[in-house]
Amino acid sequence: MDYKKILVMTDFSKDSNIAVETAATLAQKFKAELSVLHVAHDEAHFDLYVFERELDSINKKIVEETEAAFNKLEADVPLLKEIAWESLVRRGVPYEEGLLEIENKNYDLLVLGSHGKRGVKRFLYGTTAEKMIRNCPVSVHVTRYECVGLTK
Repeated sequence: MDYKKILVMTDFSKDSNIAVETAATLAQKFKAELSVLHVAHDEAHFDLYVFERELDSINKKIVEETEAAFNKLEADVPLLKEIAWESLVRRGVPYEEGLLEIENKNYDLLVLGSHGKRGVKRFLYGTTAEKMIRNCPVSVHVTRYECVGLTK
């Protein structure tokens, strides 16, 4: 199968960097468009707890940190410098926003890491990867994070 449009989701963890590298390799091989999606937390209810100027400061910090993380991602995955790709940022719940992105555009493939930054929470609520696999209308490629120093 030839892929024309690939979406990869990132939380900027080491695991998702592997997914981005895999997606970039596939995009290069198939000459496909590559979109890298990061879903930032939705601060919609923060206004109940903080003043407007604090909310503006939080929003500014989210934008700055996300831009810095995308710059670091490009440094961590050198192949991104060799291909055309776009960075996307959405606010909300990662799996919901990922599915909305897929529904709104014509992706052929979703690439994501099997684990992210959430640790114990994934055992309680399920991982974004699990939810995406169950609900995704396109093919999904899940990468596996290899832990250094662990034996099989």
